[in-house]
Amino acid sequence: EITKVAVIGAGTMGSAIAQHFLMKNLDVILLDLQKDSLEKGLEGIKNSLTEAVKRRILKEEKKDSLLAGLKCTTNYNDLADREYVVEAVFENFEVKQKVFKSVEENVDGKCLIASNTSSFSITQLGSVLNKQNRFLGVHYFYHAAKNKLVELIPGNNTSTENIQKLRNFY
Repeated sequence: EITKVAVIGAGTMGSAIAQHFLMKNLDVILLDLQKDSLEKGLEGIKNSLTEAVKRRILKEEKKDSLLAGLKCTTNYNDLADREYVVEAVFENFEVKQKVFKSVEENVDGKCLIASNTSSFSITQLGSVLNKQNRFLGVHYFYHAAKNKLVELIPGNNTSTENIQKLRNFY
């Protein structure tokens, strides 16, 4: 069972995906190399949860407990215990591949790695990884915390076992 997740990129989609995981009561790390982007992403999550409280979707105590499950960081070393990492940085092929290399260098060999890309080949993106069988695309639809629809996109090297593991997770 996946309980420890991370999202790379604290922009609009990344912060919404992090909130999606928080709403599933998971232990979430939100990583962005830009501290100001991280702060903006955190603020977006807080605002969204505050709106949910105002609309009586959540109680204030639940909002507080959800936020307690979130850690923000600029350091890839903090990903060491993650079981699942989703990349949600801007659509730049080289930058995304650099992110995947950094993730793989810092996580366990069983950790699943996904991209939220909507425009690149999953097989080509994952070609830089040593363990390509654990890499796939997971396309979220905006607003990821409110819209539960996700699309799983296996690469040519993604194992059937890992696809099923994420199907069960979602």
